[in-house]
Amino acid sequence: MLKTAALVLASIPVVLAAMLLSSSCVVVDVKQADGPRIIVPVPLFVARAALAFAPPEAKHVSIPELAEYRDVAEQILSELLDAPDGILVEVRDDGEHMLIEKVGDRLEIDGDDEEVSVTVPITLVLDILDSYDGEELSSASVLAALSSVSRTELVHVKTKDEEVCVWIW
Repeated sequence: MLKTAALVLASIPVVLAAMLLSSSCVVVDVKQADGPRIIVPVPLFVARAALAFAPPEAKHVSIPELAEYRDVAEQILSELLDAPDGILVEVRDDGEHMLIEKVGDRLEIDGDDEEVSVTVPITLVLDILDSYDGEELSSASVLAALSSVSRTELVHVKTKDEEVCVWIW
C-alpha cells in the first residue's frame, strides 16, 4: 500500500512536466537596460483554465465593426497563403521605414524607428476570423488558435531603454 502511494505521488511531477512540455506557451521576455530581465512563460492550458474563472466581459471581445470586413479579410489572407513571397507594402517617410512582406505562411512587419518586428502567421489570423460570430470573438477560440502555432516570435520591440519579446513556444 505504501509503495503504491509513493508511486502515485512520484508520478505527479512527471505528469505535470509532460503537460507543460506538450502544451504551447506564450512567453513574454522583458529586458531593461538598467534593470532585471523578466521572463514570464504562460502555458496555454493554464490560460484556458484561468479563463473559466474570468469575468464574463473577459470571455468575449466585442468587435462589431469587424463584421463588415471579415469576408474580405478572409479572402485576402487565403489568397496570400498561395501567393509568392515578397514585399506587400514599403513606406519611407522622414527617415522612418516600415516594411510589410509575406514570407512563407507569415506576414512580417518591420519598422526601424524603434526596431519593431511583428510576425503574424496567416493561418492564426484565419483561425481567429473563423471563430468570429459577427459580433464578438471568444477568448477561448483565440487561445485555441494560439495553441496551433509553435516556436514563433510574434512581437519584438527594442528601444534604447528596453527590449520586449513575445513568442509562442
